[in-house]
Amino acid sequence: MVTEDNTNWLRQNEWEWAEAYLRKRAPRDIFLGRFDNPGYARTTQIIKDIEQTTEGIKLIERLKNALRQRRYRSPINGRKACTFSLPTKTVTRLRHLANKHDQPETSIVAALIDGLYAMTKTQQAREEQLKKTAQIERQIANQAKSLLKAQLEEAMKHLERQVELVVMWELSLEAAQPPFEGDETQARLEVEKRMKGVQRELRIIATKHALTSERLI
Repeated sequence: MVTEDNTNWLRQNEWEWAEAYLRKRAPRDIFLGRFDNPGYARTTQIIKDIEQTTEGIKLIERLKNALRQRRYRSPINGRKACTFSLPTKTVTRLRHLANKHDQPETSIVAALIDGLYAMTKTQQAREEQLKKTAQIERQIANQAKSLLKAQLEEAMKHLERQVELVVMWELSLEAAQPPFEGDETQARLEVEKRMKGVQRELRIIATKHALTSERLI
């Protein structure tokens, strides 16, 4: 049988694989005496000789299909062959999805896996953000506790000083409750003045705390 002399479909770097494929499947007499000059030219000649029969043409078509599958699964194409078993019901559903969306079954599987992977990454990012938020909230809470403690300490320091002054004044007059003969209005103004000083110190502490909290956000 005469066939078209065209072996351009076989790439230069595929001759060795193609010849190994044919040696396992073609009649053994095709390879008799073919031990010299291995290479692309010898393999293409073997293909031409095999195509001289109807069965040979079918074999070469199977070779072409096998080559296409090999190229499709080649790492160069970013693909890797995987073999696994699925429940019969799952396979039926997979075929249904492939037919409905007019896509190969492998594309459906890849889309499902990629989608689940993306969902997992999103969930992980969300959990990481929640952890970070919780950590910041704990730090802010600790800062608030520190603020209250600092304000209390500052207030107690001022109170202690004022009590100390009163005690010293009382002792100097040798009276537990000395009569007050001064100007009460002036006294109240002095009290307000001192209280404003205390409040100012507390506001300074609060401002420092606010600046520290902003750095945490």
